[in-house]
Amino acid sequence: MNPSSSPGNQRIEPSDEDLAKLAATGDERAFFQLYDRHRRYILTLVVRTTGRRDDADDVVQECFFQMHRALPSFSGRSSFRTWLHSISVRVCHSSTRNRLAQRRRGDAEATSLDDQLVEQDLGSDGRDEEHLYSLRDWIQNCMDRMSALHRVPLVLHLLGELEITDISRILGIPEGSVKSRLFHARKRMATCLEASER
Repeated sequence: MNPSSSPGNQRIEPSDEDLAKLAATGDERAFFQLYDRHRRYILTLVVRTTGRRDDADDVVQECFFQMHRALPSFSGRSSFRTWLHSISVRVCHSSTRNRLAQRRRGDAEATSLDDQLVEQDLGSDGRDEEHLYSLRDWIQNCMDRMSALHRVPLVLHLLGELEITDISRILGIPEGSVKSRLFHARKRMATCLEASER
């Protein structure tokens, strides 16, 4: 019997926190493991937070670039995922401010959705995909009408499945403020739903 295949010798995957410590010392393999683990989630977070998909990959890259720069400051007081959330939210806010500045200058490239991406999502023929996209599009449109003040906590809570305490830490606001913003965000979503059903 091969000792490496025995139950006692099963390979245990390192935690995010362990990988972060290694990556902070320059271990590229550890950094790319963190990237692989969290990239898909951060992409979804970026799209839902900013309301844009056309440049979401660029924003995700910036999130991980900023994460890499900040790794030496990761103390482990919160989970790695909560810490990465806070960085990503800051990058999303910065990206949104830059986009608004472009719109004020009349930048023609500052568009909301890329039609080619929509076609890729729908595929050549598929009513189910079209219905699913319509639903996603409706949810995104409702969220786009909210201010970032209400949209970001809602995304972190629903998409990130984060607790109030974690959202409070990420946004740097009291837990009571998080609860209040979530209440108003849900109310706005309900109002949007009612309007769409008329």
